[in-house]
Amino acid sequence: MGKARRIYASCPMCQYIFRAPRARTYVTVGREPDLCPKFPGRQVDGSRVIQSEVTMCPACSFAAREGFDELDLTPTERHGLEERLKEDGLLRVFRSSPPPWLGFHAAEVCGQERVLPARELGDLCLRASWVCRKEKESPFESTFQLRAIRYFLRALEEESLHGRELSLTTYLVGELNRRLGNHREALNWFVNAEHTIESDESLAWLNRLITQQSKLAREEAA
Repeated sequence: MGKARRIYASCPMCQYIFRAPRARTYVTVGREPDLCPKFPGRQVDGSRVIQSEVTMCPACSFAAREGFDELDLTPTERHGLEERLKEDGLLRVFRSSPPPWLGFHAAEVCGQERVLPARELGDLCLRASWVCRKEKESPFESTFQLRAIRYFLRALEEESLHGRELSLTTYLVGELNRRLGNHREALNWFVNAEHTIESDESLAWLNRLITQQSKLAREEAA
């Protein structure tokens, strides 16, 4: 397991300077069916590695997956973000004592204001659900899985996904539905995902995973 190092970050919204964790190189031992990485050692250590994928300002709650030094916000964007962050219910409740998943939620809120693609917003929610699982916060895990599904469905409908991204997104809609107990819906999406792969040899592993999870969904639905 790699240890997290800390770097100084300057918030692009409020200019507050703080120390933010960044994961060093780390080892994984496979992935769960929803692509959550498995780490050796304690679950909470794996959670910290995933958490380090986002940076959240402790002063104003602005958050993003990109490095803060890569972002240059306009005054209009800053104002919109400030209002959205101020109005968010979860941030109001948890800001003083942030749970492990809050950075991903804040990045999602900021991403909505910054009009990030739905696929990216879904990815933030998916990662938040991984953190919740490793931290044993089941109700919030389900909440983020539902949000990820909604974003992925929007991405499939409105964004030009193709190749690996199309197949993975379609598969994830199925697997997240299975985890939420929507087995029939999951089976439909697994079939759709299979059709997107066709003869792509680089996705043979995903084809095997779809077969495995389809079998599981049928057993769970029985």
